[in-house]
Amino acid sequence: MKVPQNLDYIIVLGAHVDGRRLTLALLERTRRAFEYLKDNPETRAVLSGGQGHGEQMSEARAMYGYLTEHGIDGERLILEEESTSTSENLAFSMKLIGNEKASVGVVTNNFHVFRGVAIGRKCGFQNIYPIPSRYRSWRLLIYIPREILAIIKDKIVGNL
Repeated sequence: MKVPQNLDYIIVLGAHVDGRRLTLALLERTRRAFEYLKDNPETRAVLSGGQGHGEQMSEARAMYGYLTEHGIDGERLILEEESTSTSENLAFSMKLIGNEKASVGVVTNNFHVFRGVAIGRKCGFQNIYPIPSRYRSWRLLIYIPREILAIIKDKIVGNL
């Protein structure tokens, strides 16, 4: 699927921060967000992710630092720093956007994008699109089965 241009917003889903350093998963998501924002100067981004155990800053703040250091205007970036899960990322981002009809892209790693968009629909987004970032690591052997289990769990608890 081709990613639509000039979306109103993109939501960049958080991932673990190693102290103050973006982990590979978060770095790939943030790089993909940078590419989209650079090519679509009217689009705003919600950077979504709180501060977890072992993190010296929120995931949103880490993404903000990377994007502004690479030339994205901080005025285009909205920080959502309370969420601790994919469902919270999207629900809290919906509250900040405040418009279920806005066109929104979900930026996350390729193995996670199906669930991210499905949860976004459940949160009320009517015009939501996947924006997958790559992820190349042996850790896919762990993440793909984990993602399958997360889809099943989210279906059972009503997130999907």
